[in-house]
Amino acid sequence: ALDRATGKERWRRESPRDRHEKLDARNGPASPTPVADGRNVYVFFPDLGLVSYTVEGNERWRVPLGPFHSFYGMSSSPVVSGDLVVQQCDQQSKSFVIAVDRNTGAIRWRIERPDMLESFATPVLWHPPDGPKQILVFGFHRLDAYAVESGERRWWVGTLGYMPKGVPVIGPDMIYVSAP
Repeated sequence: ALDRATGKERWRRESPRDRHEKLDARNGPASPTPVADGRNVYVFFPDLGLVSYTVEGNERWRVPLGPFHSFYGMSSSPVVSGDLVVQQCDQQSKSFVIAVDRNTGAIRWRIERPDMLESFATPVLWHPPDGPKQILVFGFHRLDAYAVESGERRWWVGTLGYMPKGVPVIGPDMIYVSAP
């Protein structure tokens, strides 16, 4: 953790790992960006899973995930919504999206995505005016919208790009995706 005003290191913690995922040399095991809610920090390390720390650097909980099968390595970052931390884990096989309780790390829902291959995009939150809050997950040739609280798939759009990397952008009345 760095001090916001000075940039000086406040604390550093190592997260020892039991395994080392194979990945392209241009990537590293800490590619996903951490997310914070003002009280805690949530990190996805493909070699470990989801880990939560206090702002003082104490580990709160850990949810083991993987091993993963991704040529370039995993890079989707966790997203916090209410009491949930959502993580997209699209890979060469056995892809899924998981939501855990941000206070305990208990799994609240997990959606298998057997027809999804590698994706490097991070999900985004969307609260439509006429329905529950949704998490938009940009995967292999498809954008899926899941109800945040239940994981129920609400809608999807197909024939999009292969191995997406961009994050969907929410406009006032439109959702934009870059799908090469």
